[in-house]
Amino acid sequence: MDDLRRIIGVILWWAEGTKSRRDKRWKNAVSYPVEITSTDPLVIKLFLEFIRKDLKIDESRLRVQLQIHENDNFYELESYWAEICSITKDKFQKTIIRPVGKKAGKTKGTCKIRYSDKETYLKVKGILEQVLQLVKV
Repeated sequence: MDDLRRIIGVILWWAEGTKSRRDKRWKNAVSYPVEITSTDPLVIKLFLEFIRKDLKIDESRLRVQLQIHENDNFYELESYWAEICSITKDKFQKTIIRPVGKKAGKTKGTCKIRYSDKETYLKVKGILEQVLQLVKV
């Protein structure tokens, strides 16, 4: 099951995650995010299991950011995602509040798992390359 979790985790990151990029705020800076964004709590839980158990992240560097609609209950949704993520509320970054839309009140918002570390990023890329070799892509 550990191998399956690792494969699912890296595929989730590959399909839905944030990739390395130059940070335009500084001349030679590059970010190394190991992040994923989803409205699906199972996707978030699976990805967290992957980075916690397989990548052995430094839990103190893990952050969460929510995106919700302006008429959603911020405190309720923050509590909901804190429980899903098994993380304390002090690990939440500033919530993005969107204008009322067609889905306001129908979802639990969008959750972004945020972790940035070059060594961890390179580890994820290495796992992805191994998985892609298995399927001969």
